[in-house]
Amino acid sequence: MTFIAFPLRLERGLLKRCDEPEAIVLLVRAMARTPHGSWIGSSHFGLRDFFEGARTRLSPVQTAIEELNLALWDLGITHYRVRAATRERSSQIGADSYFLTLVPVEGGPESSFKVEP
Repeated sequence: MTFIAFPLRLERGLLKRCDEPEAIVLLVRAMARTPHGSWIGSSHFGLRDFFEGARTRLSPVQTAIEELNLALWDLGITHYRVRAATRERSSQIGADSYFLTLVPVEGGPESSFKVEP
């Protein structure tokens, strides 16, 4: 099954398609730049506030993972969850990024990807 790629792009006059894990990664990257609770479709959508708060304390990263998984559940994405997040510090203030680990719920290969809030 193919999914519509985020952000929406055209390829030969049709919406570009991708596989499910790629669609989830693209969605999570959009969530990383979105303020928490700013979308009416899910009160858990948006991770930017958690990642910004993680610069000064550790607990928001775990909270971000929990909220991210709740947002995926709200959106009907139940086959995958994010298991871990590791911060990659930057020498520039406010430019930290995170590596998230996406795992299939029913087993299978996990994948790590980078998000930049």
